[in-house]
Amino acid sequence: MQFEIEFEAGHLRRVMEAARREIAQPADILRSMGETLMNRNQERHKQGLAPNDTKWKPLSPLTIKAGDRASNEPLKKAGRLLRSLHPKIHGNELRLSFDDFRVNGMLASLHHNGTQPYTIVPKHARVLAFAGIVAKRVNHPGLPKRELIGFPDSDKAAVEDVVASHLQQILQRAR
Repeated sequence: MQFEIEFEAGHLRRVMEAARREIAQPADILRSMGETLMNRNQERHKQGLAPNDTKWKPLSPLTIKAGDRASNEPLKKAGRLLRSLHPKIHGNELRLSFDDFRVNGMLASLHHNGTQPYTIVPKHARVLAFAGIVAKRVNHPGLPKRELIGFPDSDKAAVEDVVASHLQQILQRAR
């Protein structure tokens, strides 16, 4: 018994060429991945969750007593830090980072990693005033660790879905 199969390679060539172009210039797929990761991280931030879905440590009672916040939730005093999170694409690399690293990135790093206790002294006044307390110096207990960015398994699965969807679109266009 013998079978004969004819194969038209034109479609396969178009698909392979489309895939090659996408690999050579991956900006579109990286942009989709970045937007997905940014949205997932921002949603966790709104809920006060670390990437592993554990709750951030709450604000200290003294910080809440100061009363200069829109919310009594961590990292939501004005919301600028978390709104400054954006994906950035450089060639074949995707970075999820905070705008203006000197300000937001440094602040994000302090919150992400936490700090050791430190002393605060006035820079432009003779005393410090906070939450009804007036002092020449304050021994701050340090910032608790509140992880801002990560790449948990749920994010990996979301990225896999984005990639699969993107590849399906490439195959559809190549038809």
